[in-house]
Amino acid sequence: MAKAGFSHILLALKHRNFRIFIIGHLFSHTGMWMFRIATGWVTWELTHSATWLGLIGAADMSSTLLIGPLMGALADRVDRLTIIRITQAVTTLFAFLTFLLVYNGWATPELLFVLVLCFGISMSANLPARLALVPNLIGRENLAAGIAINSLVSNAGRFLGPALGGFLIHFWGAGEAIAVCTAFLGLPVFTLWLIRAPRNEIKKSGKRLMGDAADGITYVMRHPGIGPVMFALISTSVFGKTLVYLFPAFASAVFDRGADGLAWLTGTVGVGAMLGGVYMARRVGRAGLSRMFVMSIAVVGVTMLAFASNTQFWPAVFIAACLGGAILVNGVAAQTLIQHAVDGAIRGRVNSLYAMIQRGGQSLGSLILGVSADLLGLGWSVAAAGVVCLMFWVWSVGRLKTMTALLES
Repeated sequence: MAKAGFSHILLALKHRNFRIFIIGHLFSHTGMWMFRIATGWVTWELTHSATWLGLIGAADMSSTLLIGPLMGALADRVDRLTIIRITQAVTTLFAFLTFLLVYNGWATPELLFVLVLCFGISMSANLPARLALVPNLIGRENLAAGIAINSLVSNAGRFLGPALGGFLIHFWGAGEAIAVCTAFLGLPVFTLWLIRAPRNEIKKSGKRLMGDAADGITYVMRHPGIGPVMFALISTSVFGKTLVYLFPAFASAVFDRGADGLAWLTGTVGVGAMLGGVYMARRVGRAGLSRMFVMSIAVVGVTMLAFASNTQFWPAVFIAACLGGAILVNGVAAQTLIQHAVDGAIRGRVNSLYAMIQRGGQSLGSLILGVSADLLGLGWSVAAAGVVCLMFWVWSVGRLKTMTALLES
């Protein structure tokens, strides 16, 4: 099984365009996580407020809720690679403006909020096209491995970005960290022009962009397999992933650590996710993915309860790694099931809804957890989120047979 799995990975990486895409994606995602860790640290230093941490996290992610479906409709109408090239350049520009703000000592929570919001809008426009482009680069026969490799690289960035960002903040400063992250985001602006991918399937519907976006929402809601998967994703996106946005508060207020402690916590989430990504990339076929998806929700809930009840730093690092692995498995399983089941002509819109739940859910969750942490305390807020994940798990178990029959065949 292992041999077949690793052969599956190598076969996927033989595609030239996919290799270039993945290299650029590694730099881009590393830079994005450096940006998040640096802006989160600056916010904490300015305010010492969990609510402000939640607001900055919401600024990064909230735009997906507003423009995600429209950008998904656009990704089904025009060339996806062109969208990615333009939005990557815009993202780099806003990272550079944030560097100028922080490096020159002009940063306030309000100004930081505005620039992080603009950064998040450009990333929200980028993501649906990026997710939908993978089948164009790799073909359906290697799609499962391609999705897993893409997620693995994303989580390599989740590890490298915070680790490098924490190091730079500790030894140089947050401004220097954002400068390096700007360079990382800028590199794919050039590598994307080396890709020569076939254009995506485009069907003119005769409707306006809003009408096409509405068709995507209707398609997902009426699909008896994809619909439950999307709904269940709310649990890990809103109540699981957003724990990371409270790490600056945990590192400082609970574990009495500085930027090094923050880098350890966030980085080990990425380590766990990378291990989960290697496991998922080695898998061949879709058999058992629905059960794996549902069980990962339970693991996320349990690890959050464990994190909330712990007051020691090194056990928290281990728990963070377990959380990262569970979240990775959850996301890759969902993406693989959805990408295989969806009609190619509507792929961009469905992927935009997936991105809306993943990024927009984090926006909503970071705000909920930030405010509740200031009102109830960090531990109680995270524990409540873990309980909600377990409630979603119970709901998902009742839909498991339907998901298996429709999405794994």
